[in-house]
Amino acid sequence: MSSTENTSFNIRVSSTDEVFEVPENRTILHVLYENGYEVPLDCSNGRCGTCRTRYLSGEIDHRDTVLEDSERSEFLTVCVSRATGGELVLDLEPPVDSAQPITRPIAVVNAPVCVACLNCVRFCTFGAAKIDSGLMGVGGIQGAAIVDKDLCTGCGLCAAACPTGAIEMNVNTHDVVIDAIDQFSSGPASQQNQLSKTPNSLVIFTCPQSRQTTQEVCAGDSPTKKTDAATHVVEVPCSGRVDTLQLMHAFEKGADGVMVVGCQPGECYFNTGNLHVKQRVDRVSQWLDKCGLHHDRVMMTHITPGDHKGLANAIDSLDEKTQALGLTPLHQVAADRT
Repeated sequence: MSSTENTSFNIRVSSTDEVFEVPENRTILHVLYENGYEVPLDCSNGRCGTCRTRYLSGEIDHRDTVLEDSERSEFLTVCVSRATGGELVLDLEPPVDSAQPITRPIAVVNAPVCVACLNCVRFCTFGAAKIDSGLMGVGGIQGAAIVDKDLCTGCGLCAAACPTGAIEMNVNTHDVVIDAIDQFSSGPASQQNQLSKTPNSLVIFTCPQSRQTTQEVCAGDSPTKKTDAATHVVEVPCSGRVDTLQLMHAFEKGADGVMVVGCQPGECYFNTGNLHVKQRVDRVSQWLDKCGLHHDRVMMTHITPGDHKGLANAIDSLDEKTQALGLTPLHQVAADRT
């Protein structure tokens, strides 16, 4: 940033006419996400760091590692851009109904519980997590993790990887995910009856990129799904947010099969979240064998958004395998409670 550039500037969203200040230590992307706006992501693997949004007026200074010359006058890279003028006008849709403003910090570390294992540092693909040698961790060890509130994207990968539960999220907390799973067997009466009567019950975790496709397939809006199994969708900010406790909790609540739906390898917006959760799914499958439930009851599915047929085939495959295995003992226990 040159000395002549503003230390802060405003952005205005054309569809709502809302104006937000972008201070020097923040990015346009941070500010938009915090206020519920969804931004088109043209860099799904995170390597180049650009998110393109059409701007209607204003003067910008942006990194052009991806944009062609013809695009530079039309798009700005909102995660790295600064403005040389006073205000930018962005062409964005209004906030989605389900979006909530985000309060930072998103990820919070309870230092006295931290063992400084470096898992969060290794798993965070945005460099937000590091070890602060000035903090004291569990048992008085020197050093504990901290998360930079401005670099944190709220994906939850660090929380899922933390072996002691020292990291918790302010949004999509562990308890929120658990509560969403619990609705599988403690929801409306019609849903409970479905659990007790259906030959098979499946819990499906999905990331935002696959959310709409998953909802449409499970709601029967896609003619490609053949199974009549009861499906319960649990939304997470990234498939990498799903940890082993959450996977096992789904079985505890009566699921006969559990699936995690994530992006294709190399296409996860958080870089490697889908690969990390695949390792957890494989670990849980081994646990299921050891406790007599069989490894075929859990699976990871990588899809491209909009691939209804691919997802439907995967759900049908899981349903066929679990039907062959029969209901789990915990399914019957959960059904009896209704």
